[in-house]
Amino acid sequence: MAGTTSSQRNDKKTVVLRCIYMLLALYERPRTVSELLDYFAEKELDLVDKRTVQRDLKALEGHFGLYRDDERSNQSRADVWALDTVDFERLLEMDDAVALALVIAEQQLKSLGPTHLFTPVKALFNRASHQLANRDTAASRWLQRVRVTSASHRLLGPNIAIDMSDKLQQAALEQAAVKLHYHRHRGDPAEIFNATILGMFYRGVVAYAIVRQHHDKRLRQLPFSRISKLDFIVSEAPEVGDFNLDEYTKSGALAFRYGEPFRLRAIIFNSVRREIEDAPLGEQQVLSEIEGQPYNRLLEVTVPYTLNLIQWLMARSPYIKIVEPEDFRQRFREELCRALRNFDDDQLQIPLQRTFGG
Repeated sequence: MAGTTSSQRNDKKTVVLRCIYMLLALYERPRTVSELLDYFAEKELDLVDKRTVQRDLKALEGHFGLYRDDERSNQSRADVWALDTVDFERLLEMDDAVALALVIAEQQLKSLGPTHLFTPVKALFNRASHQLANRDTAASRWLQRVRVTSASHRLLGPNIAIDMSDKLQQAALEQAAVKLHYHRHRGDPAEIFNATILGMFYRGVVAYAIVRQHHDKRLRQLPFSRISKLDFIVSEAPEVGDFNLDEYTKSGALAFRYGEPFRLRAIIFNSVRREIEDAPLGEQQVLSEIEGQPYNRLLEVTVPYTLNLIQWLMARSPYIKIVEPEDFRQRFREELCRALRNFDDDQLQIPLQRTFGG
């Protein structure tokens, strides 16, 4: 029996590729043969005539959900072919664990925004959700019976024009030199300066640009919502320098860092103990019994010196007594006293200098 030639193998490969692209094109929307030919041209496939495509369609009709749409064909006076997406998606069926991971990812991404960035994968998210909705498996039951909530109060995302958000993201990805119009508060006059956008990050739902000002080389974190105008510039070169986002993150700069990590000692009530006993507040956490205080524990833990830590402790201050270090204890006490003075006074009293980090 004669063997298969290289030319025959190539011809078979070409037909297979054409049929795959044909199914993908029809998965997007119904199309005529002429529209399929245009689609093949866009994908730079080998040119074929209408009769070849019609022959391929006839051969696949009834498979993978492919059918001739008689109603549309009669209206357009041309053969219109379509896919039953339910049948076709059986080819694309994913493992339930993968589908669950996609649905959870979509839920988390919605809390970050801007949601228009995820439009290209929306169909994939929908397919994963649809698949789980029609199953009775552990993964599908997870969606029905498990919820994830924030550990602290979350702000609502600011309203930012899509075109401005996209330009800021583009500048960050390209580390471009730009002219910015920045407002410290809504309604304030714009502060206009040239800078390089080195990167971006999210603090909760709020997006920030990390910029290096050209006139003084200072690094700043500017919320997208406070930037009213951005122009790319070519008159000045980008000033990236040795900036590295990983190193910048490790330095604690994204978390309002006030100093180096330190060893905290505090007496805590059982309500705080229940929060951190299994989910430690920091590294090398130790909880010890205190003689004569059955409902309290001595907490010893290494913690980062950040605003997040201070806010966490302040929120639980009625149930925590800071013991050491002494400097932190006194600063914490002063912050509590300032809060109490504002509660008692008729007017808001603003401190002349910060309690922490000074």
